[in-house]
Amino acid sequence: MHTLGALLLVFAYEVGAAVILPTPTEMPAVAYSWLPIGWLFVFAVAGKIVGSYLIFFVGDRVKRTERFEAFCQKHKAIGRLMAYSERLLDRFGVVALFVLLSIPGFPDTLPLYVFALAGRRPVMFALASGFGTAVRISLVIAGFEGVLLPFVRSL
Repeated sequence: MHTLGALLLVFAYEVGAAVILPTPTEMPAVAYSWLPIGWLFVFAVAGKIVGSYLIFFVGDRVKRTERFEAFCQKHKAIGRLMAYSERLLDRFGVVALFVLLSIPGFPDTLPLYVFALAGRRPVMFALASGFGTAVRISLVIAGFEGVLLPFVRSL
């Protein structure tokens, strides 16, 4: 029962990390030694997919408003960021989002919002975000196993 509770916390954390938390999405990787690693991945990726889809849903509604268009025209830097993001998505698609979100330590909340406002395919957007999270967690766990554990064992 404690394992399920911890996995639900991982899920909630990933939804929160996507939607609002300015924390690393790979934070649940620290629990890999006491949670079943397969389930850790399932709950983390599912949480990121749900959170990303929520962001896309909101972003899709916001970008269609006159108020947002006026905001982009008034704040030129935001308008340029949106135009750049749209060009990046047109050229590389959701692969660009996947690559960005596969980098450990890279903040993911802002890129998710920017790509949600510029994007057009919500399911692919959410899947790219979820699989990017899986890669990040894998890299962090590999780092723990390859760098941290030999050091701890030598003590």
